[in-house]
Amino acid sequence: MKRFLLLLSFLVFTCVVSGPLLAQQAPSGYHRVACFKVKPEKAGEFHKWVAEDVHKSQQALAESGLISTWYLLRVVIPQGTSATCDYLSISFYPGAPPPPMGLSEIGAVLKKAGLTMSAQEFVDRRASLTELVSNNLFRNEIFVGTAKKGDYFMVNYMKAPDTGEWLAYEKKVWQPLAESMAKDGVITGWSANVQVLPNGSDLKFQGVTVDIYPSWDAIFKDSGMAEHFKKVHPDMELGTTFERFDKLRTILSLELYTVEDMVTPAK
Repeated sequence: MKRFLLLLSFLVFTCVVSGPLLAQQAPSGYHRVACFKVKPEKAGEFHKWVAEDVHKSQQALAESGLISTWYLLRVVIPQGTSATCDYLSISFYPGAPPPPMGLSEIGAVLKKAGLTMSAQEFVDRRASLTELVSNNLFRNEIFVGTAKKGDYFMVNYMKAPDTGEWLAYEKKVWQPLAESMAKDGVITGWSANVQVLPNGSDLKFQGVTVDIYPSWDAIFKDSGMAEHFKKVHPDMELGTTFERFDKLRTILSLELYTVEDMVTPAK
């Protein structure tokens, strides 16, 4: 049991305190999304810890090739005690996710990052500041554009009985639409992802799409989506196309996040 808790703690270290979701490269591999709450009385300490120790640790993981991108997303809407998450930590892997690390591996990462604390001290510090809510694994399916610190992520949780059919329609309809909107600067990027673990017929959602906006104003500005749709799909009708979407998936909820921190390998 102690070993399991240690491994779980490092998963939070590599995913939850790291950064639908979106790597800075073509979609491949997997990403892990950790949802966590910050203990109310520890908010100031948490921000200092993330800005210093966690950022350096994630940079060391990226330089070692263990992750390709890390995002720390802060929830914007909804907020408060009833909100499921305060933050999402998302770690993108270049392929299959690596096995969890023990104390010695964690210690090696901290040493590479130039930190003097022990692995146990890092794990204990995390536990004193945050509480893990969930830790899910996703497969990267479609990605358009890019993302940067300060962007806004509109996360759409989808119930899709047939994920293959749903993804095929996203690729056919929404991907070229997102590419057109990203080219014109309406959005920064867009992605579609499928939940791998946990899995099963009783899951609340099977897939996630993410609309990335460059600013708060861009979220509410008229996107001209209908005009972009006509340009990229001149042979399709908007209303019937989205009626088809409604049959393939149900949007369970929308949540808005902002990119508070991120890491990619140094060039």
